[in-house]
Amino acid sequence: MANHMENEGVDWFFRVNTAVLIVLVAVTAGMIVQHELELKADSSHGSPGINTLQKRYEEQLAKKAWLYKDVLYLEKKGDFDQAVSKVLKILKDHPDDAYGLVLLGRLYSQQGQIVKSVRSYRRAVELDPDYVDKTTPLYIGDEIMKLISSARGKLNREKKLKPEDKQIQTAINDIYYLQRRIAGGCE
Repeated sequence: MANHMENEGVDWFFRVNTAVLIVLVAVTAGMIVQHELELKADSSHGSPGINTLQKRYEEQLAKKAWLYKDVLYLEKKGDFDQAVSKVLKILKDHPDDAYGLVLLGRLYSQQGQIVKSVRSYRRAVELDPDYVDKTTPLYIGDEIMKLISSARGKLNREKKLKPEDKQIQTAINDIYYLQRRIAGGCE
């Protein structure tokens, strides 16, 4: 009986979170549409790429809402191991999905796995540079910089303790790469 009541509570919580996620996606898509329409109105002749860009962001947001709803629910619940497992399964079918890598970076960060987190963010940025482009709604540069700020000292200490560890050096290189990209530099 208690287990049934607990399942009803979790089911209700899942439904509310799913509804909130869908509303957020719709609001974000509306903001993107409005912004793009304002840009189009300001320009005297318009740009054929604006409609394509607008459609791309809308499609990405809709896909993310549906594809990762279970992962976001598990993250909110604090079940990071299960959420990581689900993201990894999704990424097997969608290996070029940068958003999945962003989620993976967040989850690893919440688990204290800095090396894996930094690597996931780097792969996401390599796949979709919009994540470090301040002019897009996908920008997460501030989030990445927070991770970098907390990781830099720890990784440098680890490097001194284990100078031959290639994973640590790779993570430091990934940090430098992310910093350059956020600052507007090229690969």
